[in-house]
Amino acid sequence: MIRRPRKSLAAGIVALVLLALCVVVAVAVVQLLLGQQPIVDFGLLGSSIAGFTGADVPVLVVSGLVALVGLVLVVVALRPGTPTVFPLTPAGGAEHLDSGVTRRSLNRTLADAATDVDGITKASVKSTGRRAAVTAHAAFGERADLRDRVRSAVAQRLDAVGPARSPKVTVSVTGTKQQEA
Repeated sequence: MIRRPRKSLAAGIVALVLLALCVVVAVAVVQLLLGQQPIVDFGLLGSSIAGFTGADVPVLVVSGLVALVGLVLVVVALRPGTPTVFPLTPAGGAEHLDSGVTRRSLNRTLADAATDVDGITKASVKSTGRRAAVTAHAAFGERADLRDRVRSAVAQRLDAVGPARSPKVTVSVTGTKQQEA
């Protein structure tokens, strides 16, 4: 039960290109119906395109570009996105219990665990399915000691939450200028 986001970027790009083409054609058709000079002269466009063959360089270049854009969109659509819901391990030996925690909730609870450490004033977490990067801001204390304590607190919180696959935790501690002196 790993929910992943929809591929809205690839779909949005295709939709915008198709919408732009449809608008141009619709405006040109309306202009023709009103007896005005169209934004696109279909007769001139058709006669200029009719002069090309499949072996001409402009046709090959345009075909290659369209194929490249299509390939990029297919790769973007097939590549799995970052999970939005992480599955949890079933409690009490239940085998088919589907439960999960959202990435946002997991990040918030791990950040709360980091800020519970003495000396840490604020923390942020960015997580994917395999990693959780914790950035903690220290008001006082030794950075190496705080890093170990934050890592321990976050690991304990991960054990309490119980994701089916625990992410690898990396911790970065930043401090005030007074601490660095």
